Amino acid sequence: MSLIILTSCRDNETTQRNSEEPKAFEEKSIDIGRFRKGNDLVEDLYQELVDKSPELTSLENELSQLNKRDTVNIFYNYNQKSNDYYRDAKNQINNITDSVMKQKILNLITKSNDKYVSQKADLKNLMNTINEKRNEINNYHSALKIILTIPLIEQYQKQHLPNKAPYEKVIKKEDLLFEKIKNITPKY
Repeated sequence: MSLIILTSCRDNETTQRNSEEPKAFEEKSIDIGRFRKGNDLVEDLYQELVDKSPELTSLENELSQLNKRDTVNIFYNYNQKSNDYYRDAKNQINNITDSVMKQKILNLITKSNDKYVSQKADLKNLMNTINEKRNEINNYHSALKIILTIPLIEQYQKQHLPNKAPYEKVIKKEDLLFEKIKNITPKY
């Protein structure tokens, strides 16, 4: 009777521990899917925390809505058209055979390009600031994920530390086998 109660308590403890344990730690028959998809355990654990936390969910929503690409692309498209123009204009200059006219037009293009470079300097600085801020956000976001998931892996490690007895048993068997092999090996 006490064995049934003990077994029942142990089953309840295991079930309770497993229900609290992140799904990312669940054993899978083939775990190579994690590697194939490019997911990692930190991301999986963090996503489970996000699913349980309105604050983290809100943060992740804000991060996904902060789409710097739209703003950045406006500048890059604008800049690319201008750079394309000056490149193409320089190519057109090669069609001019009058050397005096060719030099005047080259000077005109150079002057216009210099004016453009000066004109876009403030925007370029703003773009650099956006990129630096994005890097800072990414750094802190990665740090947040690691810091929040360390307790989960430490709890898993504590709860699932394998018992030493089977390993010690294997070592004893290996010692016996080693002695047996050593004893029957002819002297050389």
